[in-house]
Amino acid sequence: MKWLINPFERIAGWQALFIGIVVMVLTVIIGKINHVVFDSVLAVHAGVSLGFLSLFTIQIVDFLILFLTMWLAGLCFSKTKVRAIDVAGTMALARAPMLLVAIVCFLPVQPASSFDISRLVIFTLIYIPFVVWMVALMFKAYSVSCHLKGGRAVASFTGALVVAVIVSMSIFFFILGNLFANAPVKNLLTPNSKENVMITDSLTIRQKTEKVVKAFEQGDYEAITRYFDEAMKKALPPSGLKMAWLATNMTCGTFEKADMTNLKETCVGNHDIIEVPFHFAKEKRNLRLAFNGEGEIVGLFFLPDN
Repeated sequence: MKWLINPFERIAGWQALFIGIVVMVLTVIIGKINHVVFDSVLAVHAGVSLGFLSLFTIQIVDFLILFLTMWLAGLCFSKTKVRAIDVAGTMALARAPMLLVAIVCFLPVQPASSFDISRLVIFTLIYIPFVVWMVALMFKAYSVSCHLKGGRAVASFTGALVVAVIVSMSIFFFILGNLFANAPVKNLLTPNSKENVMITDSLTIRQKTEKVVKAFEQGDYEAITRYFDEAMKKALPPSGLKMAWLATNMTCGTFEKADMTNLKETCVGNHDIIEVPFHFAKEKRNLRLAFNGEGEIVGLFFLPDN
């Protein structure tokens, strides 16, 4: 049991770093096979299709952020000398439980999509003990390598871990933006210009749908929100729309094309509904746009293809 919770009294420094690197490489390889990505210091997403380069990049970024935050915290709070190699080695080894998570995914436990609630719950319940174990290992690694104990160790470790999670999630969001979306096109008209409003209002809902699809292809999320009503603009700003788009790419695979030839248009109550098939690497989703009587978008969804 001691080896499972605190192996760092016997394994540290370069030896721990070497073992940790081997474990991280195996995690990436098995994660690639099982479509699992560890997209921040603590988070994991199943059913994700990314290339080896992207997976290795994410793994390296996660490790470097964890190492740097813990090392800096140790320098600030420890009263003794803190060796960077000890922190790096023990933190690398502390991520070993993620390899077991990747191996567990050989079992049929991964959710097929974000709508597969039963498997999503099962996968979460399986993952929680592993992440608790990993955090326990990280704390032991921190306390041993930085020579800290008691409340001082707990408080400084907790603060460093929170910072590491926030930074890694932010950087991961930026990386995904480059992986899945092209550079946004430059808007020739400012969102608040009168000319822009006139052009937007003169379009039919079908033309607006074509503009929305083109904007998704180009990664121009601000252009999409231009067609939203005021409630949608507040509920789903460009940053939130980008996150939703990236999450869809993670679940369904990289976006390939939109099928405008099979566009469907229906009317439900006072709303016009347009659905456009979107083809991703792993599955197809339908982009559903709901327009109100003024031609503004009041709903945007990516629904499974039935």
